[in-house]
Amino acid sequence: MIKAEGTAGQIPLPSAETYALDLSTVMQTIATVGLWGGTIALLLHAIKISREEKSPLAIFIVLAVAAGSIIEPIYDITYHLFWLDNGEQWTLFTAFGLPQPVWVMPAYVIVFALPAVLLYRSFAAGVSLGTIFKWAGVTAFTTALFETIAVNSDLYVYYGEAPWRLLEYPLWISFMECAQITGFAVLCAVIKLRATKPAHMLIVFLVFPANFIFETAGAAFPTLIAMNTPDPSMPLMWAMAVVSVGLAAAGLWWTSNLLFMTQRLARLEGTMPEAPAMTKAQKIGAVL
Repeated sequence: MIKAEGTAGQIPLPSAETYALDLSTVMQTIATVGLWGGTIALLLHAIKISREEKSPLAIFIVLAVAAGSIIEPIYDITYHLFWLDNGEQWTLFTAFGLPQPVWVMPAYVIVFALPAVLLYRSFAAGVSLGTIFKWAGVTAFTTALFETIAVNSDLYVYYGEAPWRLLEYPLWISFMECAQITGFAVLCAVIKLRATKPAHMLIVFLVFPANFIFETAGAAFPTLIAMNTPDPSMPLMWAMAVVSVGLAAAGLWWTSNLLFMTQRLARLEGTMPEAPAMTKAQKIGAVL
């Protein structure tokens, strides 16, 4: 890692070796075709749900996450994520000097919108805090698996100093992501309970990026600051990662209690929805 001099000190940047890493064009093709195909399938499923519920919320969830994917460069800068390019990247857009691959948008949809679409209705109908946190554990695992495969398939890297690395992936990130993924599903359940008009449901386009920053920056800030100091201390980063995980859990607890309060109000008003038929994913959650 090299460091660019600024007026307030040194800024961690990718090293020349990182810039020289080759992008796997085979994996780029697989990721592009697979993730865009999955996104189309999820959108069709969301349309089916919306017809059943006579509500556009499921469709809005998918579209909101797709639109919100343009927040990725902010994540890249703070978390030291570098998309491999070497002149062969299929680029969707560039911001902050960081080219974003064409598959970043569908990756967001699959990783962040899919759990919300699968879970928000059952969460709205009634869920325990324990079940919410069990789903957070599931999404921590799936996020770590997805990113570990991507990092080790020459699609992108996390450069510089970072705590809790396993197979080149900083595992602490999966806890930030699982809190925001599960928290987003919880907030979508809140929207389902309180929105009385389709126009009200458009708030999900703000809720997704706001919740994303709430956990991945709000909870993660102690670790991110430790990582971006002129001379990062590994013991300090490890300690701050523990703090960040605690803050992420607290954030998810707070979001969950917002849902519980909304459900109590819905019961008083007689507007609590019936639980939908359980999907395979929800049956897995019940077993957990």
